[in-house]
Amino acid sequence: MIDFGFIKERDAKAELDEIAAELKQRFSLETLWRPHQIHSNTIFVDGEGEGDGIIITKPSIALIRTADCVPVVLFDRVADIAGVFHSGWRGTELKIVSKGVKKMKELDCRNISAVIFPAIGFCCFEIGEELLERFKNAEIPTERRGGKLYADLKTAIKNELQNGGVTDIFDQSECTFCGEGYFSYRRDKTEKRHATFVVVK
Repeated sequence: MIDFGFIKERDAKAELDEIAAELKQRFSLETLWRPHQIHSNTIFVDGEGEGDGIIITKPSIALIRTADCVPVVLFDRVADIAGVFHSGWRGTELKIVSKGVKKMKELDCRNISAVIFPAIGFCCFEIGEELLERFKNAEIPTERRGGKLYADLKTAIKNELQNGGVTDIFDQSECTFCGEGYFSYRRDKTEKRHATFVVVK
């Protein structure tokens, strides 16, 4: 069985510990992996450390935290394998989601689906000129509006998925910056985060 979800934390890190305990109890599992996120494309399989993605192949829970970065869940209900990935602009530039798809295929996943959860949208993700060439090289769409430059991480991630053969994509995302009730580091400099989790049971 595979399950997944998106949770709004209430009190930053202390709340994360409570969420972890609640998830363990809810799914009757003792193992919960959560990486020390560093805006990379490092992915762990049934483990954790400094990185931004976890794939689980045995009964356990994997969890990441985001405010404006894009949380992505990949799962294969036939193989009973799933992963969760933190894809901020650096992770998207480094194609962490593509790497996740590749690793899951190496684990014999052939029926991969994806879910994209709330993150900063194309409407609000303003970037500096110094990133324009990098984003162009990474195939992250950009657009000028009113003298400002904006980038579209979600479309870049969807393109990654489709290029990797994943066509079953559920976009449940809303913009964390302008959407109601979301935490946004860019808007508020908050320490509060959303928790995105995936479960194999």
